Amino acid sequence: MLEDNEFCKKCAKCCINTEMILTRSDIIKLERRGYRNFYTKREGFYRLLNVNGKCVFLGPSNECLVYEDRPAGCRVYPLVYDEERGIVLDEECPLASSVNCEDLVRGAGLIRVVLREIELTYNYRVDWELVEKSITTLLSKCID
Repeated sequence: MLEDNEFCKKCAKCCINTEMILTRSDIIKLERRGYRNFYTKREGFYRLLNVNGKCVFLGPSNECLVYEDRPAGCRVYPLVYDEERGIVLDEECPLASSVNCEDLVRGAGLIRVVLREIELTYNYRVDWELVEKSITTLLSKCID
């Protein structure tokens, strides 16, 4: 979401001890680019692999080595799906409070797509009522 933000591209806080769930499309796209051994299966989901507590794709200068092909969950960050709260801005992100309305609208559309694919990939049930309610709450801040 914060694609043009240089601070975001170098912060890497979201890349430390990542739990990022990968969709089938994420895995296929990265494998077609020649990447292997970048995920692990944990708690029923394929997730980005951590090496020494960092995302396998985090470079030595905190740059994402697959930025153009990064997983969908990385693209929508700092929006995350919380099973109890729905779609929320991750409070761990230093820029969460600066996400603008345009990014929220775009991110809400993208996260819906990501969640649908997670449902299909993992036979997982998303609480769509909670998702829509939480998105409405997030976007209500844009109406003022």
